[in-house]
Amino acid sequence: MVGCPDAGSVRPAISEGSHDASRPADPEPAYRRRIMAWAWYDWADHAYITATASTFFPPYFVAIAAPALLAAGQAGSQPAQALARDTASNLFAFTVALALFSSAILAPILGALADITGQRKRLLILATAAGATVAGLMFILTTGMWLMGLALYFVTQVALNIALGLNSSLLPHLAHPEDLNRVSSLGYAVGYVGGGLLLALDAALYLSAGRLGMDSGLAVRIAFASVGLWWLAFTVPLALGVPEPAATPLLQGSGNPLADAMVRLGHTWRDLRRYREAFKMLIAFWLYSEGIGAIILLATAYGAALGLSTAVLIEALLMTQFVAFPYALVYGRIPDPASRWRGAYVFLLLWTALTLPLAGILMHARGNLTIPAALLLIGADQALGVILAGWLGRRLMAGFARSLDAKHAVILGLGIYAIVPVWGFFLRSPAEFFMIGWLVGTVQGGTQALSRAIYADLAPKSKSGEFFGLYGLSEKFAGILGPLLYGVVGQITHDPRASLLSVAIFFLAGILFLWRVDERLGTRIALAENAQIEMARAAE
Repeated sequence: MVGCPDAGSVRPAISEGSHDASRPADPEPAYRRRIMAWAWYDWADHAYITATASTFFPPYFVAIAAPALLAAGQAGSQPAQALARDTASNLFAFTVALALFSSAILAPILGALADITGQRKRLLILATAAGATVAGLMFILTTGMWLMGLALYFVTQVALNIALGLNSSLLPHLAHPEDLNRVSSLGYAVGYVGGGLLLALDAALYLSAGRLGMDSGLAVRIAFASVGLWWLAFTVPLALGVPEPAATPLLQGSGNPLADAMVRLGHTWRDLRRYREAFKMLIAFWLYSEGIGAIILLATAYGAALGLSTAVLIEALLMTQFVAFPYALVYGRIPDPASRWRGAYVFLLLWTALTLPLAGILMHARGNLTIPAALLLIGADQALGVILAGWLGRRLMAGFARSLDAKHAVILGLGIYAIVPVWGFFLRSPAEFFMIGWLVGTVQGGTQALSRAIYADLAPKSKSGEFFGLYGLSEKFAGILGPLLYGVVGQITHDPRASLLSVAIFFLAGILFLWRVDERLGTRIALAENAQIEMARAAE
């Protein structure tokens, strides 16, 4: 039997002129405009995720920190320089863990505060303003300023991760229930294009710096400044076009929003058994996000530690962004029973997961492949995969595709993701780095988008800020153990390949826990609570 929610714990309140944007009565053009205004925020924040956090900052930090970390008199020693770079990479990993731990503590509190005050969007904009401003200040970083670099990175990561949770909390208020998978995937897809576009512009400046008479370090610092401006500018559509959802203050609250937020969190923790499926999802998401987060945040640091040039790292990550765009949209369609192409989408994913690693094995057997040759090989592989998917795979995989709801589509993606750290352990050439990057792009956005949509179904809409704060807590704690394990294994073995391989355990554990989530039961629990709140609203 579905537990009855504690309706007395909240008092729905709708301020004059506000409304719930998810009501089906909304005209379709207005609904689409609000969805796109919300999706533009992913376009905005992915500039920081892609250009700063994933591409430019990790190797730039190693470059400005390593000289200061060299032992006295060891500047000319190659082993000492390698050790200094390795130490800088591990310091960066530990800072990632600390920033995400801080975000994990703050996100649920601010989420509950946003629910109670009806200021989800306002707090999102404040977090964005803080994060974007500090991201732009990274322009000041020069050689030796490694402590300042870590401090600025820490602040931007905390602001970003708080903002991401608040933005996700708007999703169930904006999207119709049957649209959650598609809208969540749209946000990720738009984000990859936006982040990829700015990365392409910044990468072009970086790669052309010498011809322009510019120091490459200055080009990187200009990239930092551009990220701050981009993040702020493309938050405007959300600020103007997305309505603030209704507040749900505590019944018989103290009148102090922060105190009431803490009480609300206490009620939720007390009632964990009622929301057991949502919290099982949080545990599963926490586990597999450990692996995803470690790969996203540490890919360039890993590549730099292997000796790959910054230009190669930028080009590979830029490619991954644009690969992730169509595949994120594809993932949003896989759980859709109305899609006639589900079998083709699944076939193409499995084709890529099988053939690219086989191509990597062939490269080992026959010697290193150049990057242009690898890109041609990838292109030919994908073209053949698309042809076979439309001709044969659509029918061959039709039955299997029908069995894939959102949860099982995520499990499929995690199985593909688990190939990445194993392959990375054997990586020997820049060309393989590109092939691994392509494989990551096929599942990166889709698994995250569908995870967000599943959780939106399991979370009571009236507590979306709080629940997505807890979702953020799970995600941020996920960002602690992965980088921490990477750093610890790196310090013990001084082998970045062993560090990367160690994160594979998180994908396997995440699959096992996700399998145990009963999303149908969890959705019924959330709907029951929402019905109780609607009754309380009607009675006022």
